[in-house]
Amino acid sequence: MARNKTYEEKIADHIAAVVEDRKIEDVLHFTRLENLPGILEHGLRGRSFLEQADYDVYASDADRLDGEDDAISVSISCYYPEMFAAKRYRSGNKPWVILAFHPGLLSNYPCLFYRNGVTTSATRYENGKRYGGFALEKLFEDCSISDLTGTGFREEHSLPSGWPTSSDSEVQVMSPIHPDYLLGAWVETPEHGEQVREAFDAYGRSECEVVVQSFEPRISRMPYSWG
Repeated sequence: MARNKTYEEKIADHIAAVVEDRKIEDVLHFTRLENLPGILEHGLRGRSFLEQADYDVYASDADRLDGEDDAISVSISCYYPEMFAAKRYRSGNKPWVILAFHPGLLSNYPCLFYRNGVTTSATRYENGKRYGGFALEKLFEDCSISDLTGTGFREEHSLPSGWPTSSDSEVQVMSPIHPDYLLGAWVETPEHGEQVREAFDAYGRSECEVVVQSFEPRISRMPYSWG
């Protein structure tokens, strides 16, 4: 007789079903390029670990505004261009990389799902659970932009099924992310692409893809854009 699934297993199954139904291909995290070797060795870690690490690492902000120093912020399928641009500006001319991870981490690690940025006013006054498949589905909820045509916001902006409705939507992963989930990297210049490839090869990750293209939003229709 098959055993009954635990509550946690049912939640994980629901999240995995949403990922499959939405055809979510990856989960993104941007960081300074100099952090890549540490990530390949140790995976993605929360701020508390990084502050005590015995290897060089750059944390993008001195303090997390949400107070969750052990959480790892990632985004589904696309990134929030405004936040990325702000972090790059504050870091000077240091090169950055956008890392792509397997979406299986969403069901294999405890996650909190936010339709908008964690510290935004929209999130502050929003009720409801942040975990589980139903919370994940809320990231893709549509809205009508015209009572006359009935055209939805997602259709109007040609959003793929696996892209969230708001580009500032955020996922907090409440556990370290193993480096095996890493699928590839996106950088802006061939020189940085060579550095990434060398790092991947040095850690036996030749299967990881390297994409070289400008960090411009891939979907943009003012005032909205998705990176």
